[in-house]
Amino acid sequence: MSSTPLSATTCRDRTLESTPVGVDIGVKNLVAAAPADAAPESALVIEGDHVRKRHETLVEAMQALQGAKFDTTNGQTQLFAALWHQIRPQVYDAAVRVVRYAQEFPAPTITLEDLSFCEATLWEHRTVDDIGTWLLPALQHAVAVKAQAAGIPVTYVNPKYTTQQCHVCGELGRLKNDTLECTTENCSVGTVCRDRSAAVSIAQRVDLGKTTELAHHVDD
Repeated sequence: MSSTPLSATTCRDRTLESTPVGVDIGVKNLVAAAPADAAPESALVIEGDHVRKRHETLVEAMQALQGAKFDTTNGQTQLFAALWHQIRPQVYDAAVRVVRYAQEFPAPTITLEDLSFCEATLWEHRTVDDIGTWLLPALQHAVAVKAQAAGIPVTYVNPKYTTQQCHVCGELGRLKNDTLECTTENCSVGTVCRDRSAAVSIAQRVDLGKTTELAHHVDD
């Protein structure tokens, strides 16, 4: 696993005709992606059950090895590498699907949340129960890599309340399991998938005149 910095593509040369495509990264749903004016129902959604199940297997096996009374470092290394290489293609396949979805729109800009991840490697997090501590940065990085390879600009926005904010009225709603309920009187949104709504809200936060310079790290 390396930690080579990856600089975000800036939005310096974009025009007013650009289409921000918000990308919400998660665990149950690996990705929800949508432009700023989309109905949440039309968002691209990629579920993550297969990745989560493999991670659970990894955690259980690693913990069993670490509980042994002899040195299992080599065994842990081999197990981790094997299971990560099962997960990695699915992570990058999700990133490819995001890029292809974005290419359906004129002059797309892929928009990610500016999440403050720690710089620990996947190996350091190999027994962490919360898959999000390493899956989210790994998936964000994969999306950025594939977007830049396709010539699509990448920008990052403030992540505060993107999941809780109603994508129509902008007020904070009520989160319950996988849904967001807008409680604002007269708002057309009742209950909506929280990840789909978050993707639209992320896209809506793009400032087309803003230049973003961020360093993100590789965990390949």
